Amino acid sequence: MAPPSDQTARHLQKLAALVTQRRAQLRLSQEKAAKVCGGLAYMTYRKVEEGLPVRSSTYAKVEIGFGMRAGSCKAVIDGADSITLEDGTELIEGGRITPLDPETLEEGLRDAITKGATLTAPNLTLGEVQAINERVVEELRKRGILPSGL
Repeated sequence: MAPPSDQTARHLQKLAALVTQRRAQLRLSQEKAAKVCGGLAYMTYRKVEEGLPVRSSTYAKVEIGFGMRAGSCKAVIDGADSITLEDGTELIEGGRITPLDPETLEEGLRDAITKGATLTAPNLTLGEVQAINERVVEELRKRGILPSGL
C-alpha cells in the first residue's frame, strides 16, 4: 500500500481518535473491539486506532461493530469532521457522548425557560413563567422527547 499523503494521514489520525473514542464509550478493550468488529485480527484493528490505512472491508466491519452509519469511516478519511452513529448521534473528535438523564434534562429545561423568560419578558409574573414551563414540558412529553410522569 502506498504511503498516505499528509492530508490523508491527518484524516486517518482523526478517524483513529474517533474509533478509539467510540471503543472507550463502549467500554471495550482493543482485543474485544476486534472481536465485536466482525472478528478482525487484533493487529488489523490496532492499525485503525493507530491511524494506519487498512482495507475498506475492515472499515466496514468497524462501522457495523460500533454502530456507525455505513460509509462513516471513508467520510472521515475524505475530510468529514465526525461520525454519525446508527441512532443519529454524532461522534465528534474530543467530544463525549453521555447518556441523557431525563430528570436532569427537565430541570435544565425549566431553568433555561425561567431565565430566558425573565430576561426577554421581565413583566411576566412567576405564575406566568411557571405556566410556560408546564406547557413546554407537556408539549415535549406529547412529542416523546421527555418521558411521561417525571
